Amino acid sequence: MANAFKVLIADDIPQNVAFLRACLEDEGHAVRVAASGEQALELFGRESPDLVLMDVMMPGIGGHEATRRMREMAGDRWLPIIFISALDQSVDMVRGLEAGGDDFICKPVDLEVLKAKIRAMQRIAGMQQKLAEVTAELQNYREHAEFEQEIARELMSLMIKAASTEDAGLEMWLEPATRFSGDLLVANRSRSGHLYLLHADSMGHGLPAALPLLPTAQIFRTMGERGFNLSTIVQEMNIQLARQIPRGYFVAATLVCIDRENQTIEVWNGGNPAALLTGRDGSLICRFESMHPPLGIIDASRFDARTQVWQSERDWTLNLFSDGLVDAEDAKGKAFGEAAVLAALQGASDPHASIVSAVRAHLGTGRVAHDDISLITLNNVLAA
Repeated sequence: MANAFKVLIADDIPQNVAFLRACLEDEGHAVRVAASGEQALELFGRESPDLVLMDVMMPGIGGHEATRRMREMAGDRWLPIIFISALDQSVDMVRGLEAGGDDFICKPVDLEVLKAKIRAMQRIAGMQQKLAEVTAELQNYREHAEFEQEIARELMSLMIKAASTEDAGLEMWLEPATRFSGDLLVANRSRSGHLYLLHADSMGHGLPAALPLLPTAQIFRTMGERGFNLSTIVQEMNIQLARQIPRGYFVAATLVCIDRENQTIEVWNGGNPAALLTGRDGSLICRFESMHPPLGIIDASRFDARTQVWQSERDWTLNLFSDGLVDAEDAKGKAFGEAAVLAALQGASDPHASIVSAVRAHLGTGRVAHDDISLITLNNVLAA
């Protein structure tokens, strides 16, 4: 019999054992016999039976206590235990079920009833086996998928880091909502010494949102190093994204070029929150509003690549942040908002740390934002 059980009979009366053994072996089951609770536990540990027929009244350790111990030994393994007893009061049945039994048969045993109950246990065992196989298959799939995602995340991280440079006064903060971030922060320097900043926010979350950021980072790095102007760079980014991402998807982006020799700040903002330029004391100097749609929506013939240019003073701080930062909600559902960003900047000796601290305090301990949070701060006071 393909689904035959290994059955442990725990009963101290030989006649009962002989009767049950004959019935079970006739059905194709393998039988082990214990005449006491102690012997039943010893055989259980050694043989790992598929089914236990447990007499309630036995010398030494009784059936209820033996069942409790078997449950502990079995752990998460599914193990049907059927009590067989001359006691037929409902209170005795309840005690048996509370001790860990799955069913109860009164003596004298009706063989047809016992066979039917065992067949029911066999059906459950078959379903348990199929469930275990499916669970194992799903676990393997999950582990494989997680491995592939981790490799992809590492590769994306390395590619983006390769496109970044360090600069005095430049700080970045990225708090992904999932394993893959849909936000991209890149700092790059041209051969002529201009500092290029890219703050991109791809539509959606996770891997689908992260994938469009790879060509975005590559185009920005390559063209920025060669000193292309922002209009040309953003036009190329829009063309490539329109070709490569599915219809309906887009990437909000803010591109910045800092020319310290001429003290100019050039900005193209498509779909991101306004970039804030503040003074030494945190007061607002200029807002670089979003003047364009996000990348990947408008075709090349209608795309507007015009930028905003600000002739800067010596002391300023430029703050670029995602909508995930201003939309971050506290426990009551209140969004952080731009006003809180400006408040954090007022009189701050370290503007970046002040904003990060204010956002984290707003979220509260242990709370995770529903969207990626990102921030680029360039402090020109420190970057002299």
